[in-house]
Amino acid sequence: MSMKRNIRTCRSVLACLFLILTCMSVFTVQAEEKVFCAAYGDSIAKGYSGRKKEDLRSYPELLADEVSGKTGIPSECVKHARNGLDSRRLNSEILSTDEAAKDMERADIITLTIGANDLMIELKEAAQEVLGTERRFVSAYDAMDTLMEGVEGNPLLIMRILDVLNNWDYHTFEEQWVAAMRTFAQYRKDTSQMIVTNIYNPVGMFELPGTINEILEDIILNMNEIMYRYAQEYDYHVIDLFTSDICDHLQDDGLHPDQKGQGIIAALAEKKIDTGRFMGKPEKEIQKETAPQRTGRRRFSLFTILGPGPIAAVAAAAMLAGMTVWWRVRRKRA
Repeated sequence: MSMKRNIRTCRSVLACLFLILTCMSVFTVQAEEKVFCAAYGDSIAKGYSGRKKEDLRSYPELLADEVSGKTGIPSECVKHARNGLDSRRLNSEILSTDEAAKDMERADIITLTIGANDLMIELKEAAQEVLGTERRFVSAYDAMDTLMEGVEGNPLLIMRILDVLNNWDYHTFEEQWVAAMRTFAQYRKDTSQMIVTNIYNPVGMFELPGTINEILEDIILNMNEIMYRYAQEYDYHVIDLFTSDICDHLQDDGLHPDQKGQGIIAALAEKKIDTGRFMGKPEKEIQKETAPQRTGRRRFSLFTILGPGPIAAVAAAAMLAGMTVWWRVRRKRA
């Protein structure tokens, strides 16, 4: 009888232990539950605020906070972002690392900001080509300032600028973009949500001759069109910064968003995230942005840039010079 009582007691103890362990396991899972955000890209994603200054709170961090506030679930944000990163270096130096791959696998939200440095690097190389110099420009702004000074001294340089812009290379950027998307597709989980930012015009502040700034906008729009083109295939949403007021909230360098600018990007990003998914209740249809139309290669001419005034003046001067020569020749013969 005593033995049976002991057996029943042991069973009760074991049952209690099992119940306690089960509850502890549930509580542990709940305690560890969080929304994990992994940010990839350049200085904008990093939150750059100037040399020797502490980084701003970047838009991925602000987005993680916003999602946490709406869901009541703690969030964590890790950043794989570097200053000056272009799409080629994104693939070779960031996405190829084990750490980046592991965070892709864990991420509930993935953000990507890349492309502005591709544009800036191309602009610097274009300036070197047009000016026939091997000078290494500190920034695209340095290159553009030097280029405009060169144009003031030699207006015919505009023709060389046109030639470079007319032959802009989109193929390399598209190759690198697709390579990055394939890497994300390889590692990210099916339930993750991914958003990418497109490119705003970082040189709009320059007073460029004629329609050169319009040509640069065409280039940016064509780069953005590449991002939109693959959105459905690789399951991501595009944040449209090109038509936003982000350029009204840049730092003194005219390129990087200030803290309010980072907040603007975060607010646009939040609209692309279905926070209900994290609570098992998908709550909204994500509105898709209208993709820009691919701009065909327009063959710009000196007339396109300078307009009819200067061209007419040159033509009139040439006609006058011709008439002068004709008159002198006629007088000599007389």
